[in-house]
Amino acid sequence: MAGNDVLLEVKGLKVSFGTPRGAVKAVSDGSFSVRRGEVTGIVGESGSGKSVSAYAVLGLLAPGGRVEAGTALFGGRDLLALGEKELRSIRGSEISMVFQDPMTALDPLFTVGSFLTEVLRSHSPKTGRKEAWEKSAKMLSVMGIRDPGDVMRRYPDSLSGGMCQRVMIAAALLCDPQLLIADEPTTALDVTIQEEILSLIQRLKEERGMSVLFITHDLGVVARLCDRVTVMYGGFVMESGSAPQIYEEAAHPYTKALLSAIPRLDDKGEEPLAALEGEPIDPIDLPRGCVFAPRCPYCFEDCLRTRPRTLDLGGGHSAACHLVKKGGRADV
Repeated sequence: MAGNDVLLEVKGLKVSFGTPRGAVKAVSDGSFSVRRGEVTGIVGESGSGKSVSAYAVLGLLAPGGRVEAGTALFGGRDLLALGEKELRSIRGSEISMVFQDPMTALDPLFTVGSFLTEVLRSHSPKTGRKEAWEKSAKMLSVMGIRDPGDVMRRYPDSLSGGMCQRVMIAAALLCDPQLLIADEPTTALDVTIQEEILSLIQRLKEERGMSVLFITHDLGVVARLCDRVTVMYGGFVMESGSAPQIYEEAAHPYTKALLSAIPRLDDKGEEPLAALEGEPIDPIDLPRGCVFAPRCPYCFEDCLRTRPRTLDLGGGHSAACHLVKKGGRADV
């Protein structure tokens, strides 16, 4: 059972998608938690299973997707065991999500005001249209939008990407959720707007005591925003810990590879960024041993034969690697 400081605890999540070639094992070991008032980051390259894990928890898997195992405890309820009606009552009101591309997430046929008021009234049917309009405009103001009345009357195609993302975050927060899930919300934005959105999420977390699950492939963003980090590869959790543990005491070779690929401000450009050799695994035909073994420069026989257990390194830090010794970490 999750502790009082844990808002969401996901354990042993397995998700697959049926295809003509066979079952795609999108997530084979999705285990992570989000503490109250903290930002937890799930990081990994494309196909690691980070976004699928979030969609599975909310019952939003694409057609063909199936949760095969696992639990997702939220407020004493297992979200994976709930029906669609119960999940619908939680989505938006207790858990909200911000998607990758705000330009496609907004309906071009509705003004921003119509969209926001509809979101609010769908979760709070007793709210009148005038009250919903006023609350929506006020939320846009909280998002740092200077003239919310003007934005409320506009259509999405007249707004910038950054403005659209602010509207999406406003929609996600209208019902004051306990948990905000942000699925790579800055990917489609330029660097300046990215920083503005990250600062906004940080401020909202501090002012509202809100928990955030932040999904990204960018470890630089994780360092900027997150309290705790879960690193995924090939549908498995490679390493978890506090942000300082991950950045200063990384134990898994995959985590170290991701960190070595981050550009440094003091780098004069004389050395190329580190790159992982090899290709990502085939999610239909997973390796027998560690999923990272085919690309790991430290791979040895055990790595190819058996899947590593997740070992506790102390202080909430853990890693799944044959090189990692219990109570310590391999010098790799």
